[in-house]
Amino acid sequence: MNKISIWNMALGFIGTRTVAAEDERTLEAVQCGLYWDTARRQALRDFPYNFAQRRACLAPVDKPDGYEEWVCAYALPQACLSVQAVRQYGTGSGGLRHGGMPFQLSSNDDGNILLLTDARPALLIYTADVQDSSRFDDTFAHMLARKLAALVAIPLLKNNTAKMRELEEAYRQSLAGARLSAAGECREREGADSWLYAR
Repeated sequence: MNKISIWNMALGFIGTRTVAAEDERTLEAVQCGLYWDTARRQALRDFPYNFAQRRACLAPVDKPDGYEEWVCAYALPQACLSVQAVRQYGTGSGGLRHGGMPFQLSSNDDGNILLLTDARPALLIYTADVQDSSRFDDTFAHMLARKLAALVAIPLLKNNTAKMRELEEAYRQSLAGARLSAAGECREREGADSWLYAR
């Protein structure tokens, strides 16, 4: 699946003409190019697709003032789009079955996003900003096409608000199918009781 295929799938949902290349000067190609990265990032944030999941042991940083309720602060990986869970590194499930350990996102004075948590050391499970369309699985490519269609419909269809709402609703409803598909692709390992790790 490549970028142009996804663009044309999106344009097919809208009912407009397709494109042959990214650098076309048609209205369809220009609008798909403008909205592509926004649509991709939004679709990745909306669901934790397996191909975009990453894990990282986080590097501690200075904790900003005013967050005394948290033990540690960590810098997020540069490609992190959304945090799925935080685990205590090296302690099995670490509460993952119940959403992982508590955390909060904040920023320091430099504008860098920080993760605040009590995990020390912390293992981050996150969705990465995957930009290479050849890495997208078919489910995500279909979802991305629906999201892109909902966004580019605004400039392409102008006053057809009913079609715009229809496209956005179709995207939201198809998320349920993505969840069902992903549920069959993993089975969580049973972790030992937390009191065993404390001993």
